[in-house]
Amino acid sequence: MQSADQVFPTGNNIRPPRKLGCAFILLPISAVILSILSIWYAYTSWNFYTKGVEVQGTVVRLEAHSSSDSGTTYSPVFSYTVNGQEYEYESVNSSDPPTHEVGEVSTLLYDPNNPAKAREKSFWELWLLPCILCPISILMVVLSAAIPMFVRRM
Repeated sequence: MQSADQVFPTGNNIRPPRKLGCAFILLPISAVILSILSIWYAYTSWNFYTKGVEVQGTVVRLEAHSSSDSGTTYSPVFSYTVNGQEYEYESVNSSDPPTHEVGEVSTLLYDPNNPAKAREKSFWELWLLPCILCPISILMVVLSAAIPMFVRRM
């Protein structure tokens, strides 16, 4: 039978192997998912920007959204007409105080193949989420490659 000293040598030149753990598995998976999501959202925004048809929309009401951490926020609901058909679009952005007032006119972009799909023609509506998600996903991809290499060198 071997003694404990033979099984676990105490020499300075031998180190126990480092375990990377599940965090180093979850980080690359979440980085890939976030990258796909950010690319998809940037692509859809680009599609609306390049292929969307401009139409004037009027704010008909402000939808209230309540949450325990941010209180009540308001998102504008736009009404617009395409080929005699009236549509409504609720903005994905909500804020307190509201960014629009009832009766305010704004430019919208609608999908020519599906006029019920629209977005407001503004930086906040089209590009804010891609501008946030793309750099974060790139950082996560870099970290998922760099951290394991850094840990192995130690």
